[in-house]
Amino acid sequence: MPGYSRERRMVADVTPGSIVTGKVVRLQDFGAFVEVSEDVTGLVHISEVHKDFVDNIHAYLTEGQEVTVKVVAIKEDGRVDLSIKRADPEWEDEVQRRQTTKPDKEFNQRLRKFMHQSDMIQGEVRRRKRSHQ
Repeated sequence: MPGYSRERRMVADVTPGSIVTGKVVRLQDFGAFVEVSEDVTGLVHISEVHKDFVDNIHAYLTEGQEVTVKVVAIKEDGRVDLSIKRADPEWEDEVQRRQTTKPDKEFNQRLRKFMHQSDMIQGEVRRRKRSHQ
């Protein structure tokens, strides 16, 4: 293919939005490299491993493990962004549920009240500190 880099040609069979099975080939503190085809390896950033916060990727994945991933994006330089959590159909349901949940109208009012009380307590603490000096 004239005008295309080798990297661009290698990811031609992997398209954004597709869900594929791959093998974890390397783990780093920031994420996992997953081979999704013979010539294509992408990165699952640590934030895309699980719906919960992941502090230690080694607690969730091991090298050689087979995982199902969603192709999130293919960058201009040919790098492939993958996600394990987005490949889970329940994750989509959770996102939709969050979007359809009505905002708590009283939240801002409760937050303002809390901030006011916090300011009052901090002011009182400062006054007491100054009077003891």
